[in-house]
Amino acid sequence: MMARRRAGLTQRQLAELLGLRQATIARWERGDRGVSVDDVELVAHACGLQLDAHLLVEDRSWWPQIAMQLELDPLERVRRLTPPGAPDIAAALSELAGAGVVPGLIIGDVAGALHGWPLVLGSSTIEVCGRVDAVGYRLRQMGARQTRSGRLIVSSGASVVIVEVPAGTGGEVDLARNRVAFKTPAGALDAAGLIDLLRIADASDARMARRDSLALQAVLDVQREREAAGTSDERAAGDRIAEWLSRQTPVA
Repeated sequence: MMARRRAGLTQRQLAELLGLRQATIARWERGDRGVSVDDVELVAHACGLQLDAHLLVEDRSWWPQIAMQLELDPLERVRRLTPPGAPDIAAALSELAGAGVVPGLIIGDVAGALHGWPLVLGSSTIEVCGRVDAVGYRLRQMGARQTRSGRLIVSSGASVVIVEVPAGTGGEVDLARNRVAFKTPAGALDAAGLIDLLRIADASDARMARRDSLALQAVLDVQREREAAGTSDERAAGDRIAEWLSRQTPVA
């Protein structure tokens, strides 16, 4: 899925390149049908990419924190990952959601936090994928102050950086197809989906991109394990988490 989206192909287009049925590609991407390494290499080649595999020590140390994060509302997830003394990023997001000023999508570290990843935010910057003129105009309308570097500072002190075409993507139109709307008391916030955030990190040459990829993958793993465990919404959140974690095998 990441290779296909990175190449800007539809499932039908990829199927035609590989001489397969579209239904086969769809089953691969849903996980309904196993995919061999040879198949993945063929897909990567058809998308103009090369598969690069790494062996890593299995580590589930992030899993308990991710499980806890997923039980919180999105803004609380961000709040708990904001370092003490830093600008209130959750308040900035609430401000943006309430004013309805972000026509683009939240990406970067803050989007990872909204999805429930375990990494403490390293800055007070909110990255937004969208058109610089459109997003910038809306932010200035709500009183954001623009710095010489092009950052826009909102009233909470957090800054907004606009990225028109994140690495490995075709920009906002590309990411919007799989956007996730996070509900907050102030309104909805649109963010790039987990797979697309993983695609951006995978294509990025930023220093912390590899770490971000591992954190995003861990969120996907926890979500899948929770679904497989069949947690029930009728039970108390704390009991649900404790029971789920008791069935996991921590890796030293």
